[in-house]
Amino acid sequence: QKMQGDKPVPTVRRDSAGNRMSVQLSSEDLVPGDVVFLEAGDRIPADVRVLYCTDGMEVDNSALTGESMPEPRHSHTEKPSQPPTEARNLAFFGTTVLKGNATCVVHATGDNTFLGKIAQSIKTSYVKSTLEIQIEHFVHFIAGIAVIVGILSLAVKVAQKAALADIIQYTACALFSQVPEGLLPTVTISLMFASAEMVKRKVLVRKIDAVETLGCVSVFCSDKTGTLTKGEMTTQDLVVVKTTPQAIGREGLEVVVREHGHWPKSAASVCDTISVCGILNNGAELKKDSDGADFWSGSPTEVAILRASSEVQGGPEAAQLLRSRPENAKIFEIPFNSENKWMLTIHGQPSSGKVTAILKGAPDRVLKFCAIDPASQAKVEGEMQKLMNDARRVLAIAKREITSPPAKFEGTGPEDCNFSLKDFDFIGLYGIEDPPKEGVAEAVIKANNAGVKVVMVTGDHPDTARAIAKRINILPKAPHVHGDHADFNVIAGTQLECRVPKADNFTDDEPEENVIWWKKAVTHARVFARVSPIHKQVIVQAYQKYGYHGIGDICAMTGDGVNDAPALKQAEVGVAMGIRGTEVAKDAADIVLQDDDFSSIINGIEQGRLCSSNLRKSIMYTLCSKVPQFAPTLAMVFGVPEALTIAQVLLIDIGTDIWTAIAYAFQPAESRLMARAPRHPKLVKLADWGVGVYSYCYIGMLQCFFCWLMFFLTPGIWDLFMQGEDPKHYSKEQELTNTKGKTMYYWTLMMGQIAAAISTTTERQSLMSYCFPNMALNAAFLFEVVLGLAAIYIAFMQNAFDTAAVPVQYIAMAVSSLVVISVIEELRKALFRYLEANSMCHWCLDNDDERDVSSDSEGDYSSSSYGSSSEDESDAVDHKKPLLC
Repeated sequence: QKMQGDKPVPTVRRDSAGNRMSVQLSSEDLVPGDVVFLEAGDRIPADVRVLYCTDGMEVDNSALTGESMPEPRHSHTEKPSQPPTEARNLAFFGTTVLKGNATCVVHATGDNTFLGKIAQSIKTSYVKSTLEIQIEHFVHFIAGIAVIVGILSLAVKVAQKAALADIIQYTACALFSQVPEGLLPTVTISLMFASAEMVKRKVLVRKIDAVETLGCVSVFCSDKTGTLTKGEMTTQDLVVVKTTPQAIGREGLEVVVREHGHWPKSAASVCDTISVCGILNNGAELKKDSDGADFWSGSPTEVAILRASSEVQGGPEAAQLLRSRPENAKIFEIPFNSENKWMLTIHGQPSSGKVTAILKGAPDRVLKFCAIDPASQAKVEGEMQKLMNDARRVLAIAKREITSPPAKFEGTGPEDCNFSLKDFDFIGLYGIEDPPKEGVAEAVIKANNAGVKVVMVTGDHPDTARAIAKRINILPKAPHVHGDHADFNVIAGTQLECRVPKADNFTDDEPEENVIWWKKAVTHARVFARVSPIHKQVIVQAYQKYGYHGIGDICAMTGDGVNDAPALKQAEVGVAMGIRGTEVAKDAADIVLQDDDFSSIINGIEQGRLCSSNLRKSIMYTLCSKVPQFAPTLAMVFGVPEALTIAQVLLIDIGTDIWTAIAYAFQPAESRLMARAPRHPKLVKLADWGVGVYSYCYIGMLQCFFCWLMFFLTPGIWDLFMQGEDPKHYSKEQELTNTKGKTMYYWTLMMGQIAAAISTTTERQSLMSYCFPNMALNAAFLFEVVLGLAAIYIAFMQNAFDTAAVPVQYIAMAVSSLVVISVIEELRKALFRYLEANSMCHWCLDNDDERDVSSDSEGDYSSSSYGSSSEDESDAVDHKKPLLC
């Protein structure tokens, strides 16, 4: 409760004798039962019940709910069924009084407050990330391979009746040669590099392994206010009279719309009257903060009107000048209240014999005071309905000239005013909303194209949420959906009340009716509106349990309010807002958006996918050499001369392969990386059997073939093999021949590894278009060649690694293996690109882990795999991958 700061709270309590005490207390010294006094600008120091408040009191609950609209408060008793967060006679710790004064009684402090309970609920046990699970799976996979190879090597050496030292040496080498030494640094550097790139895009990674998880996200649940929208009320439309109020019925009204954040040039003349009235009849003010910077102070709605009116008039200075003129001096005011739903100001100099009254408020209330015929009123109501259909909050404004004003204006309403409140001239309408951020609509399309479903989860009204969702492509603009699509695409919080799980999370014992409902909801829903904090967490849990055809979606959740913290913690990737976000939300999140821009996190998904893709490529590359490294040990059982020494294996693994594997961390993205659906870690592991087939049975076997080919093409090797002589009895000439053969095997394997690196550079894209953009990888290639030649032709390295100089033409012959393997791999990729393009390979279509997904610019998600009906779930696609596909 120290967030209240050092400002003491005026408090009344009873002493031990029952006497009243008026004291000034720190917020952390408050206890239930204390009576506190609050005024505009105060941070509420505890959860309180309003005993008394001035009419029109408002609080800012955005820190708790994430919604920017001020919420009214009163002292009346609420219905017992009313949720505490929606009860208007309660105010919560951490929120702010925007307008009015209140006397309240404290009913909860510290951890017992609504905010405190949320903070306690997110202190959960540590949960493994998808990357940790993937690495653990790979370690088990490779350990199994290593043990098998080690046992085979042991059996071979025992069968050869080798010395105990040789048995241990060769078995240990075979065992450890299967371990990808570069994995740990590759994982670390890949995550660090991806995090650094994301920081450049204003995305701060708090938990480094969240980068890889972000690339696997299939559902993105996003808060609306401050994330998808700007988080501030803005006047988007000015509806004005064309000529005179009396001609509205014939001429209609003119609508001036803000475009790309600016008013059209015509607004200065067309909207002059409505902007002047908006400046004069306004409770907001332009103030300066401690740094001397200007800021708007007041109710968000008033600020929105004042800012728009000032822009039309030429800026804040013009507005200040307008207010300072004597003829515009405010001489009387009736403030807005919940009963009248309008405010009135009177401006001018009574001594001049004429003043101007300006009335602003709810359109239905303002029109009652206007001199307007039925036809004109119908036109106004028609325009008003259009604005409301676009989720605008609509206010009307009118004015009239008062001649022969009284010496002193008095009154609070039509009944007791000492001047007439009739025959006002209708001026226009203000259409106000919290508008979408720039770039969000495009980011949603980008996410849809990448197979990521964006879902809006908000506490706002369903109609408002629906209108915003259509504008940012979460919902289709054309109302062509039907069936379950229409029933479930927007779900209200009231529908969730009877659908929450019986325990803290969904189990297999949930009622069948709820299971069916949630399966449809996670398939078709795009908007959840009027939801409470617990609903947000339940929604994430539902996607994790029932999404992705029952496998469970990988969810990301964005949010800024304290109410978002449980859901942020529940999601695989929690994303908090850096500017608007509360500290509780940031602590619960894995990633923080420093610029609060939703578009940044969509770009972050690309970095996450790139990181995951590069790790997979690095593993595939590293494993390719394991077959040709072990083959010579197995071949010795059949009398084949030794083709590769332990020192040469270590030179390949530690001397060159480890650096090439690390260089994959800097690999740029392929052109269609974001045109594929996300990799689901339960279906496609970083190292699954497909990786094993590719590395061991495809590239590894090609390498093995060329290594043996070059080995037996070495002069004298075939004769040595046919003689079947024990290596212990080789003559010096035979030893030199065998050494040259081992040298050719080693050099060919190095060329094969370069070919493997080139082959695994891309998964689908042709090298003709991708080329060689990774300078680190290119440098690793050069280093491999130089080190390999040095090991062959430099004397001290020949002695260390048991190599011998061979003719240059044999070195050149081995290079052919690099070319052939690379060409074969290019042909394979071309074949699968052709099959994909012609829909001839059902494994490569929209439903496997590499499928291409798309959605049109209208935000129509019906073509997405998530748009399939629940009846189709029984026909869920087998996600297994074919060989090399």
